[in-house]
Amino acid sequence: MFKKFVNFWKNFFIMVWEIIKSMRSVRGMISLFIAYMIYHGWALIFFIIGTLSGNGWFLGIGTAVMLFWLGPGTPVIPLIIVTALFIQRYLLMDKSNKISIRDKWEELKEKEKKSKED
Repeated sequence: MFKKFVNFWKNFFIMVWEIIKSMRSVRGMISLFIAYMIYHGWALIFFIIGTLSGNGWFLGIGTAVMLFWLGPGTPVIPLIIVTALFIQRYLLMDKSNKISIRDKWEELKEKEKKSKED
């Protein structure tokens, strides 16, 4: 049971890394940055502004949002990846990245099965 849990998360983070590596173009990096800023980055900026200026409201909002997204069970990484892929393909019109998340997940499962057989 524990090994299955560990393998799931290991495969998940390998898949995320592979998707991020496939977005090496300028448009891919811009889309990752925009997607990060939509979900998490603005809260980091609020936190920094609140810390530097002593403004409790900025500090409180930034901290609350960052802690929410860092909590267990929140889908921040998949949301950022999917949003970044959407922004890259449909808003920035970059057709060079043809990665499919479902195909990548199946590929990782196949690699895991082959490693278990060896």
